[in-house]
Amino acid sequence: MNVDLAIRSRRSSKQFSGVALPRTEVDALLELASWAPTHRMTQPWRFTCLDQAALGRLATWLPQQADIVAFPDPAKGAAKLAKLTIMLSGLGAMVVVTWVRATDPVVDLEDHAAASAAVQNLLLAATARGLGSFWSTNQALAHHRTLAHLGCGPDEACLGAIWLGTATAPAATPDRLPIAERRRWCDG
Repeated sequence: MNVDLAIRSRRSSKQFSGVALPRTEVDALLELASWAPTHRMTQPWRFTCLDQAALGRLATWLPQQADIVAFPDPAKGAAKLAKLTIMLSGLGAMVVVTWVRATDPVVDLEDHAAASAAVQNLLLAATARGLGSFWSTNQALAHHRTLAHLGCGPDEACLGAIWLGTATAPAATPDRLPIAERRRWCDG
């Protein structure tokens, strides 16, 4: 698939078949993700990969963490967690993407941007291979205790969890504003 088609075809998939993705496939996606532009060559992104067995263990561990279940809204926590655990069971794999925080705020912003570019590479690579993907910013998955449970360091911040697998339902094509409404040419 050429890059134009991959960009225009990428969609957020939320329904997956439950077919496992081989680790070699996930590693191939991450290799492409790591070619993202990176300021100062810091390569700040970190990828924590969960196969189906690890996803099952996470789905068992999360309900036992009352503070995570209640975050950020105790009234909705249990329902959101129930929905999340069902969705986790259908994934082929999941990649939690973090970046190593820099003490300099300028470098940290650059590193955040670089890690976000790595996520986009990952999503486009999945699309080009016919895989479904979804960039989830679920609070339970991004919680500092969940990240620690997954082995992420205390100096890492979460960009989100990338859900991967064989999509079972096509995602709708969202409307996009014409570029003329979001572009300006500087004449000065």
